[in-house]
Amino acid sequence: MKKISFLCFCFLLTVNVNAQEIVNLVLVGDKGVTENIKEAHSFIVVKKYPGSYQRLDYKIGAPLERLRSYSDSTLEVLQGNYYEYASDGKITQSGAYQNNLKEDDWYHYNDTGKVILEEKYVNGVLIKTINPDTIKKEERADAIQTVEKEATFGKGDRDWIKYLSKNLNADLAINSVNGGEVRAMFVVNKEGKCVDVHLKKSVEFILDEEVIRIIEKSPQWQPAIQNSRIVNAYRVQPITFTKQ
Repeated sequence: MKKISFLCFCFLLTVNVNAQEIVNLVLVGDKGVTENIKEAHSFIVVKKYPGSYQRLDYKIGAPLERLRSYSDSTLEVLQGNYYEYASDGKITQSGAYQNNLKEDDWYHYNDTGKVILEEKYVNGVLIKTINPDTIKKEERADAIQTVEKEATFGKGDRDWIKYLSKNLNADLAINSVNGGEVRAMFVVNKEGKCVDVHLKKSVEFILDEEVIRIIEKSPQWQPAIQNSRIVNAYRVQPITFTKQ
């Protein structure tokens, strides 16, 4: 297992560190930061986006543990999306920070990915807690608007699958520990672009990154229409990597 993990991490170093969005990679061992990959059991990846940074914490050859967003290159001011994952890679918590304080909606998930608790924050103060199961069915029905037209890629799902099959680097599974199913959630916004791509289930770094990459570089979609208005649409895409 250690040998396989070592090979995977070498692949990560040679392929991904030079990618433009990755600005730092730190190895972590039992005694803290290390330059010796044989001592490392974890690593931290820092990505730079326009106006923001992300820190991703991984165990070598294992799923993502936590993703944090910052407004500064020193990673001191939490600003933006936050995601936390269980040891099996499934999302357990998501939310957002503003100037180091929790803000807006935070969600807690069970092991099936269902929201079991919603919290609302203002300037770091919890102002409301909602249990989705306690919402009356009639209230829930009133809140749900009928979708007149779902977001569409090309002529439909077949074209989307064709795009994924053509552009996905499935050979990355060879360099993974076990392969597995990555599930990503994303938004098709009003302009038909895929944005806010994040993991519902992580497997390991090289596979997670490939799924995020292929969705983020997707060509234009036809946005969804609700009540005769163009709206954002949410989609979940599972992609399975099979290790031969």
